[in-house]
Amino acid sequence: MGDDAPFVTRRGALAGLGSVAASSLAGCSERLWSRAENTTPAQVELTIKTVPADDDVVAAKILSQLRDNLREAGIDTTHEPIPEMNLYRDVLLEQDYDLFVVRHPGFDEMDALRGLLHSDFVNERGWQNPLQFSDVTIDGHLEQQRTANEDDREAMLTDLFEYFDETTPYTVIGFPDRIGGVREEISAPAPPTRPVEYYEILSREPDDGSRDDPLVVGVFGEGLGDRLNPIVADRTRIDGLLGLLYDPLARPVGEDGELVPWLAEEVDWDDSDGLEATITLREGLRWHDDERLDADDVAFTMEFLEDTSMGSVEGGVPAHRYRCRQTVLQTVEQTDTRTVTFSFGDSNRAVAERSLTIPILPKHVWESRSEVIAEYRTDALATDNQEPVGSGLLELTEVTSDEIVLDPFEEHVFRDSSADRPDVLSDFSQYSGLRFRTYPNPGSMVESLLDGDIDLTTGMISSTEREALSDASDSMLRTASSTSFYMIGYNLHHEDLGNPRFRRVISRLVDREYVVSEFLDGQGKPATRYSSLVGLRDDEWGFDQPSDLTTFPGSDGEVNPTRVRSLFEDAGYRYEDDELLR
Repeated sequence: MGDDAPFVTRRGALAGLGSVAASSLAGCSERLWSRAENTTPAQVELTIKTVPADDDVVAAKILSQLRDNLREAGIDTTHEPIPEMNLYRDVLLEQDYDLFVVRHPGFDEMDALRGLLHSDFVNERGWQNPLQFSDVTIDGHLEQQRTANEDDREAMLTDLFEYFDETTPYTVIGFPDRIGGVREEISAPAPPTRPVEYYEILSREPDDGSRDDPLVVGVFGEGLGDRLNPIVADRTRIDGLLGLLYDPLARPVGEDGELVPWLAEEVDWDDSDGLEATITLREGLRWHDDERLDADDVAFTMEFLEDTSMGSVEGGVPAHRYRCRQTVLQTVEQTDTRTVTFSFGDSNRAVAERSLTIPILPKHVWESRSEVIAEYRTDALATDNQEPVGSGLLELTEVTSDEIVLDPFEEHVFRDSSADRPDVLSDFSQYSGLRFRTYPNPGSMVESLLDGDIDLTTGMISSTEREALSDASDSMLRTASSTSFYMIGYNLHHEDLGNPRFRRVISRLVDREYVVSEFLDGQGKPATRYSSLVGLRDDEWGFDQPSDLTTFPGSDGEVNPTRVRSLFEDAGYRYEDDELLR
């Protein structure tokens, strides 16, 4: 299909006609109103935010390509690199941006799309609908997939993908592989990002035998030990750290994500009258401060995520994280100190199981944090949680300027080798603990690995560091596919970004194939089909219909000015003196 051809989806032609027309009229009305207010046409202006190149060189390069191509299109474009924690605050908490480029952590299950897009979350903060997107058609698809059986659910999600392509509330660029380095004596098939992956490494005996020393993991960035709050958006960006400290009822394990009981000893499912899960906790569970962990903590956590003010604010003050997983719950009933029943109504089991992966919070610590300290902000959302009290196999014992120290929690029930431990912990642990050693940038982190000061690395590294690792004699390069993806987010309250036709053009201004081949050195997958443009890898979904949104109006990352300007003119804009006017 050519650049100027109209786009009509296979399934959405009739169902989406009214909504698309309404969206187009809305965008048209906004521009007409603007022109009535401003007799002099104004050039379209945009600011793009992302992290500095030292924090994520790929995100910085994507921003540069997008900025240059927007300028070629006649748009007055500026860029603003800011530290990652500040970026997340601007985007996820304050909605202070026009466009942003980030690496999204990815989706653990397709229902995660509901948290990102459903209008139920439009007034919440964090990764709950940070774009403030509202569309009744998408809401309907997201609600229906929660109650559908497996076959019907796939068909509903296919319809959702096609309609998403028309509205484009955000743009997915591609899926970078996980790339890191590891000392040759350490058995680590890929850089760890999830707690279970750390447990797997800690359970494998190094080639030189079990250690009396900790496993040392290199990380890079500023302030990584400053924000250890598990329920906020702007928390530490060390993947997996807080998941090691706070145990859930069950964890997904292995490539197929099989749900394995963790704090739960048993989960009994019953769908005879609506779906229910009766959860029996393990005996002898303790918090890191030696208080008992029981069903009261489980019930409290689910209530607290819904409203951290505990009823003192009308409408509640939800947590910034885990809300989508929590909303599948209709009721939580505590039977005794070890038993709690979750009721899910008509939801299907795949969606319901996500609620079991929520990290459990200690009631005796977090209940007092329900105090409201500012508008729509409780102490629970403000605290850095510098001394976290969790229930994980490892507990935080020290944070310094260059190291985060996790030592064994000896009272954990899985410390007893005779306990009914998950298979992933069968040989846990071959180390005396875990250390995260912090560096200012990936170059210094990799240099430390080559010097033998750390055992492995995490986080994105550039081609220069990859070459150094490839040439090393005692360290190895490790790669694995990833569900994380680079995305462009739009402030839908912006005068032009609220127009889906405008967003669909912008979505084409990054050359996805070029990003993967040049910025990622071929280590990743471009988003080219309907499912991947939502944020689900094509090789994990199998819905292979390509989208016109991935047709780049140029080559090698540079747009053809004539082609891209034609696209904006077709979207209802005009040019004067090479400037795009609204």
